[in-house]
Amino acid sequence: MKKDFLYKAAEKIYERLINGDKSGRRLSAQVKEDLEKLYPFSGKEKIREHYISKIRSSMLIGTAGILLAGGLFLVEYIQPSVRENRIYRQGYGGSGREIPVRVSVDGKGEHEMVLKVGERLYGHSQLKAMYEKALPELEKVILGENASLEHIEEDMFLVSELPGYPFQIKWESGNYKLIDAEGKLQDAEIPAEGMEAELNAVFTYEDFRAEYLFYIQIYPKTLTEEESEQIMLLKLVEEAEDKSRKEEELILPSELEGKKLMWRSQGNRTWSGILFLTVCAAAAIYFFKDEDLKKEVKRRERQMCLEYPEVVSRLSIYLGAGMTIRTAWEKICTEHEKQEAGRRANPVYEEMRITCQEMKSGISEMSAYERFGRRCGIQLYSKFSALLTQNLRKGSTRLGPLLKEESKFAFEERKNSARKAGEEAGTKLLLPMMMMLCVVMLMILLPAFMTF
Repeated sequence: MKKDFLYKAAEKIYERLINGDKSGRRLSAQVKEDLEKLYPFSGKEKIREHYISKIRSSMLIGTAGILLAGGLFLVEYIQPSVRENRIYRQGYGGSGREIPVRVSVDGKGEHEMVLKVGERLYGHSQLKAMYEKALPELEKVILGENASLEHIEEDMFLVSELPGYPFQIKWESGNYKLIDAEGKLQDAEIPAEGMEAELNAVFTYEDFRAEYLFYIQIYPKTLTEEESEQIMLLKLVEEAEDKSRKEEELILPSELEGKKLMWRSQGNRTWSGILFLTVCAAAAIYFFKDEDLKKEVKRRERQMCLEYPEVVSRLSIYLGAGMTIRTAWEKICTEHEKQEAGRRANPVYEEMRITCQEMKSGISEMSAYERFGRRCGIQLYSKFSALLTQNLRKGSTRLGPLLKEESKFAFEERKNSARKAGEEAGTKLLLPMMMMLCVVMLMILLPAFMTF
């Protein structure tokens, strides 16, 4: 991560408040345990990175929230909703508001309530004057790219509202074969001298209503040189398409009225969508790191539970063959390294390998097995570790039979887990099956209802 200002500030906060806390209460035991399970050799470094990342994100969100809250507070302070027992309405054409207020009765008790305050309404005379004022402005707006109402060649811009005026405007076309109520010109043959059409604008506001009829003259569109050229190009391509329908390739025209043509692919904007999705995915991954961490730990524990019967069984077999616990342990690790060479490390055998290295480095065998049980963090392996350390401590000869019994118990537990997983999968499939049943019922019933 780039060490920007927020990262450096988060780093200082971590060092002073979390890492500098001798009691260790500010450090989440669960997160620490999860990271140490997943990263046995770099757990402390990962804990530091994890907390700095979380502090930085919190600071970023907190700063944005404080700025927003401060802005809202200043607006409320400078311009409160209630001043001297008065509430100012939204201006003409605004919208109603719900304003929370407090009212004290005779200076004693206070009541909290929400008042609904509507926008300010226009009078009839005001509306009539505004209507007359709006007409010339509306005429300019609806022209769009056309020069005047007497010469319409392009689609018109028939708005439903006019900025600065409260009216809702609905349009009615006098000739839908020429132009529709949205202002779009239709594909009709228009003579060179043009054709007349009418557009009726209906102004409404509360109980006010007024109509105005616009007369327009529609002419065939005057094509620019570029548009004419594009139409000719399309015709050439259509001709080439018709001629080469039975050919493997479409050969595009190479000339247009003596001009050389060079065709190439037009770039699309797919990359921008991919970039947006990438940013969203990166943000989602960043903010759900703790959940991913928990899922990874659960996956690790599930895999270790599945491997437990095999580990106990193999150790029991080797002890029955006369090997010591340490020799049998090392043999299991060696065999697994040969079998799983080049594959992803199995967490159980990875922990066993760590235990072998600890014993070689001088840690006592009993301590190494105890540390193995703590690192695994699963009850099954804690019990397994206790059996091994108890045997070393008391020198019991019943370890072999105990491991055999433990192996049988573990295999039974594995069968029960598989059965439970199957039942859960069946339960999860119940909802999709019910949805499919509803779809089938609709497919059967809808045609029957439609025939009546």
